[in-house]
Amino acid sequence: MGQRQAKISQILQAATAEFLTRGLDAASMQNIADQAEVSKRTLYKYYSNKQELYIALTEMILIQIEDMYHFKNDSHLSLMEQIDKIIKNKIELTLTDSFLQISKIIIGEMFKGKMPIDEQMSRLNQSEVSFVTWIKEQQEKNLIINTIGADIIANQFHSILKGQIYWPVMMGLISKNEIDREQVKITVKDFFLKNFCILEKL
Repeated sequence: MGQRQAKISQILQAATAEFLTRGLDAASMQNIADQAEVSKRTLYKYYSNKQELYIALTEMILIQIEDMYHFKNDSHLSLMEQIDKIIKNKIELTLTDSFLQISKIIIGEMFKGKMPIDEQMSRLNQSEVSFVTWIKEQQEKNLIINTIGADIIANQFHSILKGQIYWPVMMGLISKNEIDREQVKITVKDFFLKNFCILEKL
């Protein structure tokens, strides 16, 4: 990591801590500079205001999510292998400190009516479309039932997965280290296979 990237990383980590503690409105650029151990002048060199920092943090989440959806290029894998990979990638991403912390900031700001910028919202929606498209492809191969819409299947899949790992951690009901990732993967995979897949075709 070069010196510039290291500085940016320090600043974004400091911004994450400040936004988590105080929220975007009450956050202080001076506090962020102090926590990042950079001068305020250096901070403004990279980010001129809190909104730019917020956009940068949202960008970090988007890049992680977009990377996670590279499974769509794995058509050489069987459906079972693809499902395993999808669930594993989603669990690993969801339970990273950066994802949990930044998503908590974003959700908090959305409750106040502050949405990510249009371009980022479009990319977030597109990432969800990628999963729906993958489901449709499996439906065309008669591997996933087509009596239920692909978007409904995707929503139910995400609901059970997030219900196992994301919301319990976000609500402070459990720490991420207490989660049995392998058991979660088995539970979600079993749910998906039994409810949506044509098992005799697998």
